[in-house]
Amino acid sequence: MRRLMADFDALFDLDHRLPTGRLGDLIECALHEIDLHTLPDWGEHGRSDRLETITEPSIAFRYTPHLFPDMDLKLRLAHKLQFHLLPRQLPEDAPVSIAACMESYCHLSGDLFGWEILSDGKLLLWILDVSGHGVRAGLASAMLRVVIDNLRQRSRVDALAGELNDVLMACIRPEHETLYITRFFIAIAEDGSSVYTSAGHQPMLVQTIDGDIRALGSNSMPIGMVTGASYRKTACRLAPSETLLLYTDGLLEALNDPENPLEQRRLRTFLGERFETPEALTCALFDLVTRHQDLTQLDDDISFIAARLRA
Repeated sequence: MRRLMADFDALFDLDHRLPTGRLGDLIECALHEIDLHTLPDWGEHGRSDRLETITEPSIAFRYTPHLFPDMDLKLRLAHKLQFHLLPRQLPEDAPVSIAACMESYCHLSGDLFGWEILSDGKLLLWILDVSGHGVRAGLASAMLRVVIDNLRQRSRVDALAGELNDVLMACIRPEHETLYITRFFIAIAEDGSSVYTSAGHQPMLVQTIDGDIRALGSNSMPIGMVTGASYRKTACRLAPSETLLLYTDGLLEALNDPENPLEQRRLRTFLGERFETPEALTCALFDLVTRHQDLTQLDDDISFIAARLRA
């Protein structure tokens, strides 16, 4: 743990105060709850094709880290930390069912996602992508997870993004100030009424019941660009049985054909097919990725989440 805390301190001012305490103390407390000598439910080396169903039929995960015997120790620890921070259960009263996939780049890219029930009963669902690769990206995503869990602005996605931006700008070390984050937040109510903010992220896609696709586009700048930045929110609605697909740009890169770079169109074409469950969608999308990408030669993490409003 001392090794990781020293790496965190090289990136961030750990004396920065959050509403619930000192940043360094909060990170250390989170690390105490994680056994970095093991991976949760996966082998120590190589890949696993295991699909782990957590709460059938509401949630299914396929999380695959790439760890190798000769991997640098710092990178190995950051990799394990990334996977320990991924969610493993969905609240029983969540308004959506969820399936999620992460195929991790061996040099670590810093993708992370999560969800929680807010005080008003809405589900806050989010996904982020840290700029760059390696230990810095992995530790930054871990720090952001700790920060998100300890911010005051839980009920407004625009204020939550603004508060997260202010914390990052205040605590990032000057030599690492080029680091930034694209991120998508959405708060979903039981009746499907939703509000989102997209901080420089790829357009998220909604698969409608009749097979059409609508995009939830970016409405704000990435996090970590400007001190005091404000973030816009946009209202939207999910109809019963509509499916929202959240993803990072690693998915588009994996679907890319160098001779025909139409990855966004390929993804939209894929979503033209109707899937019975979010799990069926994510499994089919994973199969599509493997037809276009050798997973041992990834250039980026591949992360995506399918969330369907309960009928």
